[in-house]
Amino acid sequence: MLKNKKIRVIVVVILSLFLIGGASMAIIKGVDHLRIEKQKRQKAESIKESKKEVKEQAKARQKIALWVVQHYEGTEPIKTIEIGKIYTYGILGSGGRSTSVIINKKKQNAIEGIVVDEDNNPMRSGSYYANSEYKYVEEKMTDKNLEGVDVIYWEGKHNDTRFE
Repeated sequence: MLKNKKIRVIVVVILSLFLIGGASMAIIKGVDHLRIEKQKRQKAESIKESKKEVKEQAKARQKIALWVVQHYEGTEPIKTIEIGKIYTYGILGSGGRSTSVIINKKKQNAIEGIVVDEDNNPMRSGSYYANSEYKYVEEKMTDKNLEGVDVIYWEGKHNDTRFE
């Protein structure tokens, strides 16, 4: 009888260990599943934000391109405007924002440091090369628009072989 009780206790202990182990595994799998779901949700939110940022950058490039077309004139019509990333300077943008552009894919037509406000509206001209084919015009040429002008994202000088 004592032997029978010992066997029962051993069986109950073994079954308890299996149940506890199984419950632990279920909890671990549940936590792991929650972690994976959280990562998926964060990735989806990140993609959504980056798409929104891409849209905003595209709108900003259009504004900047129109401003360039309406404030720069040269011997040839502007056919292509490459617009770089809008950089923010200082703590929380306290140093301002600016971008650079290249007109008609020529290095000498680069304009650097075009000041841009918080709404991505260009505020004043940047610096350009002395031998640039295009000169800044203070008076806005409202008759000009982006019709026939390709607006392209420019990676910047560090990725451009024209500036090596």
